[in-house]
Amino acid sequence: MRKFIFYLYIFLSSCTYIAAQNYQVTYEVQFKPVKDKDSLVKEYMALKIIANQSIFYNLNKEKIDSLVSKSDYKGVSAIKNSFLRIKVFKDFSKDYFTVGGNFNQFNYWYKEDKINFYDLKKYGKYKGYMANEAFADFGKRVWHVLYTNDIPINDGPYVFSGLPGLVIKAESVDGNYTFELIGIKKLENQPEMNAIKENIRKEKLKKNINDFIKDPAAHNINFKNDLGDSFSYEFKGIKDNNYNATNEYLNKIFNQFNNYPDKDIPVITF
Repeated sequence: MRKFIFYLYIFLSSCTYIAAQNYQVTYEVQFKPVKDKDSLVKEYMALKIIANQSIFYNLNKEKIDSLVSKSDYKGVSAIKNSFLRIKVFKDFSKDYFTVGGNFNQFNYWYKEDKINFYDLKKYGKYKGYMANEAFADFGKRVWHVLYTNDIPINDGPYVFSGLPGLVIKAESVDGNYTFELIGIKKLENQPEMNAIKENIRKEKLKKNINDFIKDPAAHNINFKNDLGDSFSYEFKGIKDNNYNATNEYLNKIFNQFNNYPDKDIPVITF
């Protein structure tokens, strides 16, 4: 009995030590950007885990932001534009996470309750890991999730966190979205993350963005892209030719990406 307790202590200490380390997990995201088309796009996102917090973000957008801060627009033009300009911040001690993005020059963060998983059971080997599976409902989609206890990190891509292990794949049952692990590495000498707080309620943001998309030219607009190009428009209360041209122009932009991972929150990419 004493021997069993000793080995259990060693095992738990080892898991705690591993989990306390800092990691970057890279995921390939394959998705359909347009609702009525079957064409798929691939983007790469990272889950950075520092102590008891994590941030999920688009790797291309991180590179672009770094170049923009140096006014290196030539370098920006060489990088493929990204649709999935979203971030997810998690504090493992909280019962919610915070989702961020940008809308009309407003950097928003809203709270989202943690996911409830169901139908957990063994799956078998996947990508060299012993995997379990689960299902979740999120963003008006049903998701099938594979996770592994082989890596003692109770986190995963996007909003998929809190399972007893690392999520190695999360796929919407409709086939529109797949997040799949392609790499993991240990990080050294990482500064602590600053906590990110909510600055707008999800329901209010949802209403604001959806109202905007229905009739963008009925609002004041201030868009700016990564190359420094901007588009400004002030609605003067008159639905004239300028109003019609503005709606036509912006609807073309919106229709390039109208199939969001969370159907409730449009992600606008200018």
